[in-house]
Formats: sequence, structure tokens, C-alpha cells
Amino acid sequence: MIDTSSLFLHVLAAIGMVGGGLVQVLAGAQLRSASTGRDVATWARFTRGAGAIIVVSAVLSLLTGGHLAGAVWGGDAGGFSNPFITLGVAGLLLLAPIGPMIGGARLRRLAVDGHAVGDQAATADLRAAAAAPSLWGPVHSLVGVGVGLVALMVYKPGWAAGVALLLVTFAAGWLAGVVAARSAPVTV
Repeated sequence: MIDTSSLFLHVLAAIGMVGGGLVQVLAGAQLRSASTGRDVATWARFTRGAGAIIVVSAVLSLLTGGHLAGAVWGGDAGGFSNPFITLGVAGLLLLAPIGPMIGGARLRRLAVDGHAVGDQAATADLRAAAAAPSLWGPVHSLVGVGVGLVALMVYKPGWAAGVALLLVTFAAGWLAGVVAARSAPVTV
């Protein structure tokens, strides 16, 4: 029962990581079209706040994944001899934080700058910052990492294919963010 509950929570954590990332992506569309400083600040805070779902999900994934690695996938060689387990941990610890470290700081700055403008029309600089590919690449990369982690759990590839899978899904997420940002009309 404990292993089944751990697996359930682990899958729920994966849903939370991908879902939280998708909330940020959808909120980003609203942020990029915001017309007042107050709207920019509101959507920047909301987008950044959705990151809490991802953080809680990532911690839950590490905890339940650690349990499953030992209790279910341990075997004679140990759970971390399985590439999907070790690469999953590496993806969570190395790739997933990139989005919050880069995107989170920029969203925080947007919220402060938007608040300073208030109910007035967003300045050209503020609108450009809200639509910057350098913001949305990292934010969208979280969805890519989440999808890559789910693919690792489902397909359980070997070392090389697992590394390639994580890097490709991370890059695809980043590229999707850049494309979304560049396709957003910025009126000056």
C-alpha cells in the first residue's frame, strides 16, 4: 500500500509540474498583452506565483521518487543504477531550476516595474520586457523538462537516449517560449 501510494503521489507530482508550467504559459499570454502597468504587475505576480505549484511538485517528486528508487526499483545494483531514476533526479536538480532562476527574477522585476507605472499605460520598455524571448524561453522550458521527466518514467530509456530526451524536451520548451514571445505583438 505504501509503494502504491508513493507511486500515486509521484504521478500526481508529475501532473503538478507539467500543469504548473502550463499555467505559467497561459498566464504569459495575458502578461504579454497587458496594457497598463497594473495589469503587467498583476499577471507577472500570477505567472510567478504558479511556480509554487512546480516547486511543491518537484519536492514531492524527489521524495516519492527516492522511496520508489529504493523500495521498488532497488534490486541488487540499487535504484540509482537505473538510468531513468538517476536522469530524473538530474533533470529535476539541474534543468528544472533554470526556468525559475532566470524567468522568476525577470517576472519579479516586471511586477515591481509594472506596479510603479500603476494604472497608466504600460511603457514601451515595460511591454518589451513582458514580451522578451529571454523571459519566455526559460519559463516555457519548465514544461519541456516536465514532459521529459514523464517520458523518462514511462519509456525508461538507456543513458544516452535519456540524456538526449531531457535535453531535447528542455530545448523544445525553451524554443516554444521564444517563438511565443516573438509572435506576441508589442505596440509602442
